[in-house]
Amino acid sequence: MIRLVSCITEEHNWPLLLVAVCVCAAGNLAAVFMLSRARQCVKAHRNLWLAIAGTVLGGTIWATHFIAMLSYSIPVSYRMMETGFSIVVAVAISCLATFTSLYISGRQGAVAAGIFLGLAIATMHAIGLSAISASVLLEAELTTSIAAWLLGGAFAAASMLLLSRQITGARLISAALLIAGAVCSHHMVSMSGLTIVPLYSGAANALTFFDRVGIAVGVCIVSSLLIAAGVAALFFDRYLTDVKGLANATFEAVVLTRAGKIVHANERFSALVGKPVAELKSLALPDFLTDRQGSHGILRSPGGSLPIEIVEGVIEYQGRETLVFGLRDISERLETNRQLTHLASHDPLTGLLNRRSFSLQSEAAIAEARASRTAVALLTLDLDCFKSINDVHGHAEGDLVLQQVTEVLNASFTEAAISGRIGGDEFSVLLPGCQSYEAQQAASIFLTKFKAMFGTHDKAGAMGVSVGIATFPDHGADLIQLQNNADAALYRAKSLGKGRICAFDRFLDQQVRTRRRLEEELRGAVEAGELFLLYQPIVDGATAETRGYEALLRWRHPTYGVLSPAVFIAAAEESGSIVEIGKWVLGEACRQAASWNNRLFVAVNVSTRQLLGVDLVDHVDTALKSNRLSPDRLELEITETSLLEDRADVAGCLEALKSLGVNLVMDDYGTGYSQMSNLRRYPFDKVKIDRSFVAALGEDPVAEIIIESALALGKSLGLTVVVEGIETEEQRAQLSGKSPDLLQGFLFGRPETIPFPIASSQNVIHLPQALKPAFTLA
Repeated sequence: MIRLVSCITEEHNWPLLLVAVCVCAAGNLAAVFMLSRARQCVKAHRNLWLAIAGTVLGGTIWATHFIAMLSYSIPVSYRMMETGFSIVVAVAISCLATFTSLYISGRQGAVAAGIFLGLAIATMHAIGLSAISASVLLEAELTTSIAAWLLGGAFAAASMLLLSRQITGARLISAALLIAGAVCSHHMVSMSGLTIVPLYSGAANALTFFDRVGIAVGVCIVSSLLIAAGVAALFFDRYLTDVKGLANATFEAVVLTRAGKIVHANERFSALVGKPVAELKSLALPDFLTDRQGSHGILRSPGGSLPIEIVEGVIEYQGRETLVFGLRDISERLETNRQLTHLASHDPLTGLLNRRSFSLQSEAAIAEARASRTAVALLTLDLDCFKSINDVHGHAEGDLVLQQVTEVLNASFTEAAISGRIGGDEFSVLLPGCQSYEAQQAASIFLTKFKAMFGTHDKAGAMGVSVGIATFPDHGADLIQLQNNADAALYRAKSLGKGRICAFDRFLDQQVRTRRRLEEELRGAVEAGELFLLYQPIVDGATAETRGYEALLRWRHPTYGVLSPAVFIAAAEESGSIVEIGKWVLGEACRQAASWNNRLFVAVNVSTRQLLGVDLVDHVDTALKSNRLSPDRLELEITETSLLEDRADVAGCLEALKSLGVNLVMDDYGTGYSQMSNLRRYPFDKVKIDRSFVAALGEDPVAEIIIESALALGKSLGLTVVVEGIETEEQRAQLSGKSPDLLQGFLFGRPETIPFPIASSQNVIHLPQALKPAFTLA
């Protein structure tokens, strides 16, 4: 230890030794920064930086040793061969250390790199000493040499272990100082165990102090230039690589131009235009960019024209003002926006315009027609019996049918037509430039193609379509009026038997207005007490004795007088007020029947809307219980058309009604929808043969056959058969031989306000004379 201190304090020149330490610290700091750069850069540049770091590290070790030897007090001379070889060895082994530190992972790689770095220091030191062996005699202590090797290797391994962890500024500085410690400790410890004896007396005057300083300055300059070159390369590479990496990392194409010529472009732009970056330089950007309008334009590419978004700015590039363009491919965005716009304006199932978009485009077409004094036709189309497809075959099949209807629509009208899906099974078509007769012709073409498509359809064969037509300006000055009038024409087409085309006219308009006014007034008819019941007797077929009464609804309208159901019942069905009216009829009929003779029943008609509702069973149960009427005295008459729905809830409703104890009657049997399976499927107690067959007796032999068949069928099934519409004794005589169970008609009594006989005289209800004329209405 005393020898080591003496070597440092007495045998070295302090100023030169301090220069050696400074060179060592600066060089090592530059080397570890380059080594960190090698760890962070892309693989293509990694080996280059490892070699540069090893070169700077080896050069720093050699410079530190050479300056330190110059500061040694014993003058020596140097041989160029060994001196030059020492730096080559130092660089080579240092490079081996830097490559090992990166390519062998973990602590094993760090320790191995530290050992190689210690070997570089020791080997360079040994070769460096051999360069002075011609002028001096060297004697080294083995233990000191081993200690120098171990100490230098320990410091080197510690520095590499530190660099193997996450890199921070503090760790880089600490690693550089550890390497400096390895170099300096090895030199000082090794020199402290070394004895140097000059071989000749002239060696003492070989180098003066100024010579040593001059050589040291030269070595410092060379080593500083080496370090500075490495640091500059590190700075410029980091700066330029980061800029290039940033440009290539962005999703946009980046182009730099001067005077319209491309001076640089990133890989994204190269991929879009299909040319290597090297070939793009000096080409004009307008050769690729066309149709520019503000921040948008079209980029020519091998795959076709691309819509792009353009941002532009000015930067300083390579010391000169340069335009930079950022080009973003917006084709996907435009396609997404197009799809969103289409979804917002079109029906997702059929692809037709939705209600809002159809209205907007139609209003624009009407405004254009108003300006040009031309006509516009509006067609409203509604599918008949479409609901049964959803109920029987499911909504998926119903959706498929709607798509097929759309195909027929698109194939039937010209491209100028504006088509839209307005509701579930309702469509509208606006035909610019069409008069009423032209619109009817177009509708006929559509109807023909519709029948060709669905006439033999396995699931929608029963489906039809009705069309209502209104034209501008004859039938309306705006879209709302046209739609109202087309709806009126559509309603008329449906009322005439469906599957028809009907154009709007003024008489139809008056009918629609009257109907809608009736709908509005009918909603308050129950609360206003304007509804009342008449009763028509149903008699025994053999004795003509009264067995019961059918309740018949009438409306005492404040303007039109007493109205029969034929006038307002359809309006009640469509408006939905039939449910409230039906509830009142049930309650009123049960209330009055409770005062009759117990052997008399009351029959009440039930509409399709009531049957499909959820409250009918509750309404019947409430009417019976609140009026204490026996359930077997109430009969509910249901038309066969109500059974066309063929739904499970219809059967469930009838079963629930039957469970209450009431009697179920199939009304209007034989009027076109008769199916014997209905008599088997549903729990009916009676069958009522429609009056039209009685009216045809004596004129149509088929009518008599139908009546006989119905009577025979009813008896075989255990059902009571009622024949209605008996108005003459002749009709009664014709039926007497066929033994009908019950008869009904004007021959046995017209509808009256209260049936006779009643239970007792105390139950007679006397009505004002003002109501007497109503008693004779059928």
